[in-house]
Parts: sequence; C-alpha cells; structure tokens
Amino acid sequence: MKKYTLLFSMLFLFTWACVDVPESPHSAHFNLKIQLQDTTVFSTGSFNSTEGATVTLLSLTDGNKFTAVTDSQGVVLFNAILPDRYSISVSRPLKTEEIWEVLNRNEMWTLNGDSSNVILFAEPGETLTLTVPLARSRSGSLVISEIYYSGSKPDPIPNYFHDQFLEIYNNSETVQYLDSLIICDTDYGFADDQYLHAIHAYMFPGTGTDYPLEPGEAVIIAQDAINHAQYNKSSIDLTDADFEYYVKDQGDVNNPNAVDMIQVHHKYGIDFLYSVFNDAILLVKVKDPYQYGYDNFERLLIPVTSVIDGVDYRENTSLMDKKRLSPAIDAGLTGGMPAYTTQSVSRIVDTVAVDGRVILKDSNNSSFDFIISQSLTPGEVPQ
Repeated sequence: MKKYTLLFSMLFLFTWACVDVPESPHSAHFNLKIQLQDTTVFSTGSFNSTEGATVTLLSLTDGNKFTAVTDSQGVVLFNAILPDRYSISVSRPLKTEEIWEVLNRNEMWTLNGDSSNVILFAEPGETLTLTVPLARSRSGSLVISEIYYSGSKPDPIPNYFHDQFLEIYNNSETVQYLDSLIICDTDYGFADDQYLHAIHAYMFPGTGTDYPLEPGEAVIIAQDAINHAQYNKSSIDLTDADFEYYVKDQGDVNNPNAVDMIQVHHKYGIDFLYSVFNDAILLVKVKDPYQYGYDNFERLLIPVTSVIDGVDYRENTSLMDKKRLSPAIDAGLTGGMPAYTTQSVSRIVDTVAVDGRVILKDSNNSSFDFIISQSLTPGEVPQ
C-alpha cells in the first residue's frame, strides 16, 4: 500500500456570478441566465442550497468552457454568448454543518445538476432564462483517485496499453475494507437504467477484514503488475502494484507478489482493458454479483444503487450526451486527452486535514474533480 505524499502547490481561482464571454459578431450575442432549483431534502434547511454552486457552460461546437458561481438567489448570468449547442453542469458540495442540520448524521453529499446537448439561442441582446434542477449524490469514503487508461507513447512499441492501472484512495478518517468490492466498467447507452451493464467485473478477495485500507492510503490495481518500461521505454514499472487482473485462461502474465483480483465477469479480451478512448470505471459493493443475471448481450447487470464511486471519461469531453453514467454517479466527464500519451486523470486536492491527511475533491462531477496528469503518479497527489 502506498502512502499519499502532498505536493505543495497553491492554485487561486477567482470566479464571479457574472461572466463575459468574448469573441464573434456582437450582433449575434445574447445573455443566458441560469436559475438553480433544489427539490431535494436539503432545500428544507435554513441555508440556501443553491448559493455558491459552480456552474460550467460548455460549447459543443468549439469546446470553449465558461465557469461561474451562483449568487444568493441561485443564479448565474453568462453575458454575450453565441447561439450554439451547449452542455451545462452544476456542482454544489454541501458543508458538514448543512448536512448535519438536515440529516442529523455525519455524511458527505453534493448537489449536482446537468443539461446535456441543449440548443440555446435568443434574439441579440436579450436574456434567455434556463432552470436547472439539482439532484443529490453521496460522496464516498473510498474514491477512484487516478485512472491511467491512455496507454504509453510508442517507444518503440506502438499502441501499448498493458500498463494501465487504477488507484483507489481512502478519503475518509476511518479504516475501510476492500474485501469483496468489485471494479467494473459499464457499456454506453444505459445512463438512465437502474442497472450497470458491465463488460468486465473483478472482485477483491478476502472475507471481510483481510484487506484494510488506512485513512490517506491508496492501493494500485494493475492490468499487469510487471515492469512495462523494459518493453516500452515511455511506460512505467508496476511490479510493486498491490493487485492485478490475472486472466489465467487467456495466457495472461502473472506477478506472484501482486494479489490476483477474482474474475466475476469477463466478456472479451486478454485483459481487463480500459478503453483508451472512452469508458466508465466503477467501484461497487453487492452481496451477490449474479443476482440480476445478464442482458441480451451477455453483460452483467449490477444495480446502480450498489455504486460506491464511478468515473466517466472520454477523449472528447464536450460530448456530454455520450456519457455512460447518470448525474447521480458522475455529473461530468473527465479525460480530454488523445490515446497513447502516457497521461492519466487524477483527482485534485480539496483540503488537508489537521492531521496532515489529504482529502481529495469528490463532488461526483469528474469535470471538476479530475485533472490530466502529464506524468503517471501512483501514490502521489498531483500538483
């Protein structure tokens, strides 16, 4: 297990509830007013649950992204935007005292909202008002903290993806157990379904307390726990990975020092391959992974309610209408990098606890929670 080390850097981001969007013929510009609407249980609190939310407006034509923070009325105004197809995503992490006031228990919740692939237009100079409803999603104690899916640069081997890995981090202040948890991916086209349609699913071994994860610690799950740099110089050494996907019946390589994940479902491929272009990776907990059977294409059905954490990624992050996960799991998209670049996506630091433990951002919106790491960082918080 690898202890997180904090890489000290400070990033000051100033955003306003009113954003001027530059460029293009002024005669075509109009204004967009976004009003948030909270119908969740948190709307009953004494606080304003729509104030202080981060709203991102993404043009699906040119990829331009604009961000603002809602005012005391739950409103943001984007000035002088152009008619276009847009995606809108909203994230409003709830404070501990706000959650305690409403639920009377210590949990982590975020209010998310999204509106994907909408055509927005109005007469030049006029203001269009759009209401975006909020849904609540619970932040987990265990989070997916880094996904290396892109594959490494050709040096000399092209299209090398056997060095993929996943990192899971204990974001809580108590010991968590990995025993019997499942890592899976899910196919496209079922974001609104009550089930994940898993192409691959692998389970951590153990009977309940065999694989503890201390607060502030992480584990690495490798596709193959070997030194990949000896084959492709731009790759990484994963011989010290904690776990690996070992597909025995496909002639897969095996590192006896890494614990083998248990194969629950493997639809195709020599390995549990994360797509180098787009995929959704999830951590789930179910008593019986076979309880709900399979769909017509032999994908394993896993209830959405079993999800602990999930991350949706895509090479083109403007394609919000192509998401694999519902906003309740991941209201955004991370990625935005070409394949075979030896880059990963990793969570940013939210805060540091008084005991020095790093707390990663977990708003259940990967558009806000993740950044591209220019170098692979298993076991380290990215700058």
